[in-house]
Amino acid sequence: MATRVLVANAEKSYHNQLIEILQRSSYLVVAEQNEAKGALQAALQIDPDVIIIDDNLPGGSLSLARDIYDHHIAPVLIATSYSEEDMMEIAKAAGVFGMILKPIHETGILPAIETAINTFNNVKTLEREIKKLKHEIEQRKLLERAKGLLMDKKGFSEGEAFRYLQKASMDKCIPITKVAKNVIAKLQVR
Repeated sequence: MATRVLVANAEKSYHNQLIEILQRSSYLVVAEQNEAKGALQAALQIDPDVIIIDDNLPGGSLSLARDIYDHHIAPVLIATSYSEEDMMEIAKAAGVFGMILKPIHETGILPAIETAINTFNNVKTLEREIKKLKHEIEQRKLLERAKGLLMDKKGFSEGEAFRYLQKASMDKCIPITKVAKNVIAKLQVR
């Protein structure tokens, strides 16, 4: 399946050249916008694989990149002809996954697109793993808190407290974390 690209650019000569390179390289240009607000709306509706934004886009290219990043839509590449100092600022901007230097050349665009997509996918995978680990930590905290209360209030050993939670979970056919929440609610008040 072809990589779906949204192009946000107001500069006609560069825009046409970019579209031609993308199409020749089997990328599918799914939307073309010439200002930031329309580009964000299109990105939210179309869900492209990558977004290429001109650095002089009316409405703000870096704020658009940040909005797209905040919505976890797709990686953003900024096309720029700025000085090295300005490019460093672009590189630090939230949501920018790469740069394409003007004047554009096919050899600079295609690797930048693929690198941005791969990096974006890696970031999404890491974010999912972090979310999962945070959830597991919260569950462990609940179990430890419930075990602690059972040990403190009921005189259970740590092993007895855990077995109590396990047995209650199995007997009632509910997750052990729900049992832990119930134990905490009951014993914390006393």
